[in-house]
Amino acid sequence: MIAEGVDEADYACYALRRYGIRPKDWAEMTTPERMFCCAVIEMEIAAEEKR
Repeated sequence: MIAEGVDEADYACYALRRYGIRPKDWAEMTTPERMFCCAVIEMEIAAEEKR
């Protein structure tokens, strides 16, 4: 699900800046929770690029 050339740290950074999800909270998420967040972030970025 993670886009090519983008690593999990990029998503964690975006989640921190956009949603206030602290790195500790990100690290404690299960893999499905992190993948859901990554998918939402990708959808938001795609929607912003269309504007």
